[in-house]
Amino acid sequence: MPLATELTDLILEKFKEYGQTEILAWFDDLKRRIDWLEKACGKKSGGVNIEQVFDLAWFDAELWKMKQHRCALGRTSGDTPWQAGEDIEAWLSHMEDDLRDVIWERQKNGRQKLSLIERFSENLRDDDAVVTFNYDMLLEQSLTEIGKLWHYGFTREDGGGIPVLKMHGSINWAVVRRDQAQNFGYPVLFQKEDKNRKCENANPIGEEEYDTVLLRIPDDTLANRIENRDLQLGHKQYAIGIAGLGSYKPLHQIPGSGEVWFNGIRALWEAQEIYIIGFSLSPFDNMARLHFGGVMCGRTEKKNLPQKLVLIDPKASDLKANFAAVFGPDVEMMLRQQKGEEVQWVELMAP
Repeated sequence: MPLATELTDLILEKFKEYGQTEILAWFDDLKRRIDWLEKACGKKSGGVNIEQVFDLAWFDAELWKMKQHRCALGRTSGDTPWQAGEDIEAWLSHMEDDLRDVIWERQKNGRQKLSLIERFSENLRDDDAVVTFNYDMLLEQSLTEIGKLWHYGFTREDGGGIPVLKMHGSINWAVVRRDQAQNFGYPVLFQKEDKNRKCENANPIGEEEYDTVLLRIPDDTLANRIENRDLQLGHKQYAIGIAGLGSYKPLHQIPGSGEVWFNGIRALWEAQEIYIIGFSLSPFDNMARLHFGGVMCGRTEKKNLPQKLVLIDPKASDLKANFAAVFGPDVEMMLRQQKGEEVQWVELMAP
């Protein structure tokens, strides 16, 4: 699947298709300033991380709104600085929406890579857990094709197997209003029950985790739900359950994300072998840094460190400091300077 720098270009291609010249001109100006800052840090100008774009753009919008303080007109009186700030925020919303299309298009074209992913899946054991920040379903598809049971880590799911804990959501999750959920007929992943309510109450109460339900979109209807969601969103029937872009991701808006995160944290508490594949633990993953660091702090205090920690990435040596800061100096880290699909998993995961 595309990396964060590749996602930027893919999303910009969408804007070019739409003829959004104003957005593209704003982005060029933003990239000019980002390149200037990167150059000052000794970095070469190149692709821009979409998370970085999304983060810095909010500060861009904020400055425009501050310029409104010096404007002799009201916010809504034509082409004002406030409106320019609102435009940037609207473009960011479009970026988040286009992210779903880009991920979906890549997933449709990614089935030829399943054999590479299956080499990893085949070596997963029943007591393993996969903690992933990807939105695509290629791992789930590979497990299904080789006949291994898996689940998303929700208590409502039937069956056992390997937990696939998708910490930022999934392209096949639908966030649906509670009073609309039964109209879909899809499997329910999460639906909050309130002990203070003796009977089912479909009326909104102002609590997102209660007012909405998380459904799993079946594979045979997923394409229609992704590609035609604009028609549905007008009636606010559902949204695709992925966290979005930027360093702060409002995961609480995806009902049931708490179950996934606490299962992921528990898996990290219990893991004796940890394999990190193609994940940089960048500053845009501060939630993972904070809570994973908390786990490792506790494990260090209890003298219960994992026996094996392997970092697998073509730039593993450059990323080592990121993981040393989270996992601590007492955990010995093995570096593999290669892509995950190139790893000989039978040898690496041997007892």
